[in-house]
Order: sequence, then structure tokens, then C-alpha cells
Amino acid sequence: MMGTSHAATGILAGGMTGFLLSDNLGHALVCAAIGAGAALLPDLDTPGSTAGRSLGVATELVSGKIRQASREVYRRTATAVELKRAQDGGHRFLTHTVPACMAFGLLALLVSLIPLGAGLVVFAMSALGLGAVLREWKFLGPRKKRQLTSVITAVLFGVGTMLVPGWGPPWWLVGLTVAVGSLTHVLGDWLTRSGVPLAWPFVVNGKRWWMFRSPVAFHTGKSPVEVGIKWGSVAAFPILVLLGTPAPPPM
Repeated sequence: MMGTSHAATGILAGGMTGFLLSDNLGHALVCAAIGAGAALLPDLDTPGSTAGRSLGVATELVSGKIRQASREVYRRTATAVELKRAQDGGHRFLTHTVPACMAFGLLALLVSLIPLGAGLVVFAMSALGLGAVLREWKFLGPRKKRQLTSVITAVLFGVGTMLVPGWGPPWWLVGLTVAVGSLTHVLGDWLTRSGVPLAWPFVVNGKRWWMFRSPVAFHTGKSPVEVGIKWGSVAAFPILVLLGTPAPPPM
């Protein structure tokens, strides 16, 4: 799936995680923004991806290192059957596994335990995810205006989490939402024809990096199904919140 589609599904997954695990509607909104950014993290194995370009040279360098690490892990853990094939082991390998999603969540959780750390995670994920989603919301005006909107929103969420008691979700929910958002990316790529190594590090049919794909898999960026998933995810979260929020008691 494309970056904007991943971010959109992250909004729904992150938002519902916050909505179901907290009785604070504000937490659900912040978790939706966190999920949008976290749903782009697995593509850090690609320097040219939305996540890889998010902070310019800094994230491109990190992305390049992650791709190298993915190749090395593939080389060391692939079975003899897999090593006979000319596979790069970079994109859609290590960062697209369930353990990697758990690692992203654990890292976010540990950072959130540091003073002001939760606010930094909220800001980074919000800026990354909302920037990707608003890229296609052309009805909001020029591109620079949309970018400014995403940055301002991310700053409000991040600073609010740092300075305003009760504004942001607790540290454990921040970490969990990052893990859920990352896993949403992996499941989104499972829907495409390239597939993802969902069973790693276990061996399936003689392969440790067996690529699982949906029985109705589609081509990335070329299917109306992906368009429907993208816009449906953005629309579904506020609808579900409205339906699930109890009405205020009569005066």
C-alpha cells in the first residue's frame, strides 16, 4: 500500500485503540494521530519512503542503516532454499515482521518513560502521519497550508502531552498505539501481491521469510480497493466514536 493509505489505516487503528482502552476522548484523538505516523514506520527500510524522507538527511541515513540491517538479518536467517534465490532482503523483510512492530512499540514506550518523552513521540508520530494524510486533502488549500496544518496540530498534541496533565495518553498507551499502528502497516501490505513475512522467525514450507498475502491481494497504488480502504478508514473513526460515545444525561 502507498504511504497515505497506510497513514489513513493507522488513524483508524490508533484511534480505536485509544477509544477502547481509555475513557478520555482526547486520548483517542491523540492516539489516532500517533497511529497515523506509526503506520509508516515499517517503511523505514526504504530511504525514499515517506518515513525515510520525513526528517531529510537524518532519516535517510537511519533508513539506509535499517535496510543494511535487514539485509544482514535475512542473510543470516534465511534457509538454504531461500538463499538459492536472488533476494535482496531489504524492503518488506525485517521491519515488516511482527517482532519488529513490537520493537517499534517498545522503543516508543521506553522513550515515553523519559521526562517529556511521551510528548516527543506524540509530536513525531503526529507530524509524520498527519502530513502524509493531508497531502491528499487538496480541499484544505495549497500544499504549504496543509503541511502547516499538520505541523501545528502535531505541536499542539505534543506540547499538550508534555505540559497539560491528562491531555495526552499515558506512556503505556503511547507505546501500545505505536505497536498497533506498525502492525496495521504490515497487515495492509499483506493485502497486496508482494506479501509480508508474517511467520518470521518460524519456518513455513521450508522458508523462514515466507511471504504471506491475502487471497484477494491487489497491486499497490493501482486498485480501487486500496482507495476504498484509505478513505473508509479516515471516515470510519469519527463515525465509530460518535456511535460509541454515550449521550450526555438529560438536564
